[in-house]
Amino acid sequence: MQITGGVYNSRKIKTADYDNIKPTLSKTRQGIFNTLASMFDFKGKVFYDLFAGSGIMGLEAISRGFEVVCFEKDKKTALALQESYKSLNLKANLYFGDALKNIVKLGSNKADVIFVDPPYESDLYEKALEVIINNNILNPQGIIILEHPADKIINHEKFNLIKTKTYGNKQITYLSLI
Repeated sequence: MQITGGVYNSRKIKTADYDNIKPTLSKTRQGIFNTLASMFDFKGKVFYDLFAGSGIMGLEAISRGFEVVCFEKDKKTALALQESYKSLNLKANLYFGDALKNIVKLGSNKADVIFVDPPYESDLYEKALEVIINNNILNPQGIIILEHPADKIINHEKFNLIKTKTYGNKQITYLSLI
């Protein structure tokens, strides 16, 4: 897998080969960051990568100028993620453990973009949205990005739907605060 844009463009990243990791495909990553680039400048903005897995979304965000905070619950996956950052001479700003508990602990450190891509079969999409809104974690002009199966219906009625984009059997949903 390789980074698709920014200062680390084309750099290869080795990721752990675990059944529970499904890295966001390069075409999807490019689409996400192109969409975000049409909305605002990344420099100095904060990107939260919930359920980080391979860490590729956080690395793409760093490559493009974001400050990144990633969250990963699985210990083996978190160690592999740290190695990916290390391969680029970066230190991962990684919170190990339950992402939804850890983002609340960050207090006044609000995100400009929150990428939510939990295990597809989980009920964590709605829980993540609830934690984000109830704890005021997103900056007022911020964006939430959900990556999910195209046929999965996610209740996001407390947010504005900006746009959706389908890539094969996956859908990317962009939300903002009401």
